[in-house]
Amino acid sequence: MKTLALNSSPRTGIQSKTELMLDHLVTGMKEAGAEVEVVNLRKKKINSCMGCFTCWTKTPGKCIHEDDMTNELYPKWLEADIAIYATPLYHYTMNATMKAFIERTLPVVEPFLREREGNTYHPLRQKHPKLCFLSVAGFPEPQVFNQLSAWVNFVYGQYGIVVGEIYRPLAEVLDLPFFREKVDDIFSATEQAGKEIVQAGKISPETMARITQPIVDDKKEFYEMGNKMWEACIEKGLTPKEFMEQLEG
Repeated sequence: MKTLALNSSPRTGIQSKTELMLDHLVTGMKEAGAEVEVVNLRKKKINSCMGCFTCWTKTPGKCIHEDDMTNELYPKWLEADIAIYATPLYHYTMNATMKAFIERTLPVVEPFLREREGNTYHPLRQKHPKLCFLSVAGFPEPQVFNQLSAWVNFVYGQYGIVVGEIYRPLAEVLDLPFFREKVDDIFSATEQAGKEIVQAGKISPETMARITQPIVDDKKEFYEMGNKMWEACIEKGLTPKEFMEQLEG
């Protein structure tokens, strides 16, 4: 099973909780026998869709832009059995980098209008890979992902291609030692989710419950810890990354 994992986080290493969760998902998929390529979209040139519809008329199936999307990523995406869309939650939805990538997949559909169950849609021109969405957020409530999930299911539910949605709230504490037991179980469950996607084409409710389990019992504890960090950053004139590097140094 060929898998293309697309990471739209602008952060790298331990600073990127998107990357951290994606690493564990990919580990599980590889253990189940999948061939996985990870692409960091921050390193790629992806022009914005111009809405010119050249990909529908002049050159059906091919975008007018000559960039990394047209020449490298889109062909790989078409060849993939599964595409993982890994994005941090920005303003309660995907970030702009991921949105730009998704908009550039427009050539996969034809311009013609069809109706299914009362809804208008465009028929597929080519095989669309199955999709797994992965996102992380700093807030502790799982409902912060409601808008992203609603968008995912509205756009892709009609095609029946979504094999998983992995949403991890309170992700900023995933690298802290205070919650090690729960975090280790979350990582283990994320690897299990990768295996299940490959082997069963879906993630079990039991595995999802482990991935989304609460990390803190009292949100006020999280607020206090977070507010102290922000106060220190403001006082010292440091970004969170610089603040953590100063602590570790």
